Amino acid sequence: MENQSVTITKGELKELIENAVYKAINGQTVNYEIITENELSKRIGISKVTLGKYRKEGTIPFSKIGRSIRYDYKEVMETLKIKKG
Repeated sequence: MENQSVTITKGELKELIENAVYKAINGQTVNYEIITENELSKRIGISKVTLGKYRKEGTIPFSKIGRSIRYDYKEVMETLKIKKG
């Protein structure tokens, strides 16, 4: 696995920590796998154009970190499963 650097704001960091603490307190597993648009496109077999369309439509969850867009792979897969199911 290659190393990646990500820059996030204080607010984004606070939100990540609050979500992790909330899930830990409520007995939920905290399991983040944050990936890039290229990686998500390869994993689920759709183009980056389609990912952009899904973002605009609100079909899939994403985070914008600076000018970069990132996805929580597990969250995206759960969302797509619910929409298809």
